[in-house]
Amino acid sequence: MDNNSSNNFLLVNQTAVLYKASLISSLSNIFAAWLIYVLVYNTPHETNAFLLGITMTVLNLIRGIIINDYQKENRLNLTLNTSLFVYLVFALLIGTSWAVFQYAQVFHDDDVIRNMIFLINFGMIAGAVGLVSVWFPAYVAYVFPQAIAIFAVFVILKPGTGYYVAMTFAIFIILMTNTGFHVNRSRKQEIVLTNSNKQLIGDLNSEIQIRESVQSELEINKAELENKVEIRTKELIETNSNLKDVIAKKEEAEESLQYLAYHDELTGLPNKNLLIDRISQSIKISSRDSQQMAILFLDLDRFKTINDSLGHIIGDKLLKEVASRLISALRKHDTVSRNGGDEFVVVLEKLKSHNEAVSIAKKVIECLTLPFEIDSHTIHIGASVGISVYPSDGDTPLILLRNADTAMYRAKQVGGNQLQFYDASMSNQLRDRLELENELHRALENNEFYMVYQPQVSASTGMTIGVESLIRWNNPTHGEVTPDRFVPLLEETGLIYSVGHWIVKEVIRFAQTQNRNDVTFSINLSALQCSNSDFADYVKSQLEKFNVSAHRIEFEITESLLIHDFNKTKMFLDKLHTLGCTIALDDFGTGYTSMSYLSRLPIDVVKIDKSLIRNISENENLKSIVTAIVTMSQSLGLKNVFEGIETEDELAEIKKLNGEIIQGFIFSKPLNEIDIIAWLQSQECRKEA
Repeated sequence: MDNNSSNNFLLVNQTAVLYKASLISSLSNIFAAWLIYVLVYNTPHETNAFLLGITMTVLNLIRGIIINDYQKENRLNLTLNTSLFVYLVFALLIGTSWAVFQYAQVFHDDDVIRNMIFLINFGMIAGAVGLVSVWFPAYVAYVFPQAIAIFAVFVILKPGTGYYVAMTFAIFIILMTNTGFHVNRSRKQEIVLTNSNKQLIGDLNSEIQIRESVQSELEINKAELENKVEIRTKELIETNSNLKDVIAKKEEAEESLQYLAYHDELTGLPNKNLLIDRISQSIKISSRDSQQMAILFLDLDRFKTINDSLGHIIGDKLLKEVASRLISALRKHDTVSRNGGDEFVVVLEKLKSHNEAVSIAKKVIECLTLPFEIDSHTIHIGASVGISVYPSDGDTPLILLRNADTAMYRAKQVGGNQLQFYDASMSNQLRDRLELENELHRALENNEFYMVYQPQVSASTGMTIGVESLIRWNNPTHGEVTPDRFVPLLEETGLIYSVGHWIVKEVIRFAQTQNRNDVTFSINLSALQCSNSDFADYVKSQLEKFNVSAHRIEFEITESLLIHDFNKTKMFLDKLHTLGCTIALDDFGTGYTSMSYLSRLPIDVVKIDKSLIRNISENENLKSIVTAIVTMSQSLGLKNVFEGIETEDELAEIKKLNGEIIQGFIFSKPLNEIDIIAWLQSQECRKEA
């Protein structure tokens, strides 16, 4: 196409991408404006923030209505250039509105709120790179008014050092502009490349249709030839019908036996016997043609849970659907086999590089991630895929299968629903893991587990008001095994339930020996334990057995647990909270916890992750974040615990920010029973003195 057509095509596609992102852009501006209003509510900034929120809402709604009309009905009869001009005007108006509000910060003296407002503005400017820079004039119109305003505020507020701060921000804006320019150029190249790919795909489809037509004609000729042969055969055997029946029955029996010997009865896929033969043939072909071939070893994620909860009939139907999807997702010359249970094996032939195996494996995972509709049940599964490649990972079928199986296990071990290539170190790691798993099965009955306790100290009084209970494992063969090695094994093997009960019993027993009712004993919970409906009943029985008040026991959960199954988690936590136990949200600030979760769940304590504490005395952004968390927790009536405090500077900074409870090596490492008893007794003596 000529330059004019090319430019017009590019502009049309840029406009489509720009308008598609306009909804997110509008919601971001509106949300940011009203977020500022919430932050400055009941402060001198309130009126300006309210006007900003109204302005942002009106401007973005009008822009959204115009864009929606242009894309669907175009009752305003706008041309492409006119609609872009309108978008440019609104981008300028929105950016200018932000600039006016930013400049208004000159007239306020609250540095914390001003910094939080500017932090939000910086986020909006940075976010505009991805959303608006597809059409660079709109990006400039939106960002530059804000840049000028913020620059002016820094210069006016701090005549001495403001210029340096302002110049730093100016460099930030230049970097953002440069980034936006490069993103804009990348988007253009992406549009051009996408169009070229579509044309190439069209050409390829035409060629494929031609080849399929030729193949179809060959099959018709073959069918006609077979028909003639069949007619002739019938003529020959009509003289002896009895012999014909005997031969037919014999052939049918042989075919049935042959089929059953080499195919899976449930799915109709090749079984392991036929699979070994296919792999052997693929190895010969790959060796002859100097090509690669790969084995994909698939294990379905969550299949056992589905089979146990919905029944084997549903499980069998699910396996059939999986087989059908795998056949559809693979190339014609690839082989898919059921290896038994919920395991499938795919043989990929004629590979030029590892990348082809990766592409096909990802396609397989994607097709199995889509929901299955079976007998009114909507079922979600995934697949862990291990890959071994001939000749680098083995030169026989059994070695390639074993290594692909090992890689699959690693994929499942790191989270599932992903792929993993085999490397030689996996075999050694698998052997070590199996040895550790065997020892773990005997650890509880051999009394190899023990508990340690890390003090939690009040920032204001210096007194210990709680301890976090942590499990440790001392094995005769492996020595001290770290929790990050054995806790995942407890979850994978299902031992987490029995060991979890042991921890609850052990901590409550120990709490009963301590006469300080103001010390809380905290217990970490696994996600699997939170799916156990009987757990709360067990906790209640142990509290009654040892006559320990429920308010002395606290259970810690992580943020990820809330995202996976909120409703089930809420029911579980409500049961524990009803007993009188407190609930703590661990590692706060590292995940994606919604504020609505904190208001809807019985959370009593937030534990602020140590990653937000490191170098906090030198990082103003961290101070602002931690200040916001402390303010939020106090407004919701929640206690806050700061984890991982190690230095005096960190402790001093947390005290300045009104932190309540400190936990970390600055006071003590986790202590065994004898040492924690001595620690608590020394605290009691200090209190009495």
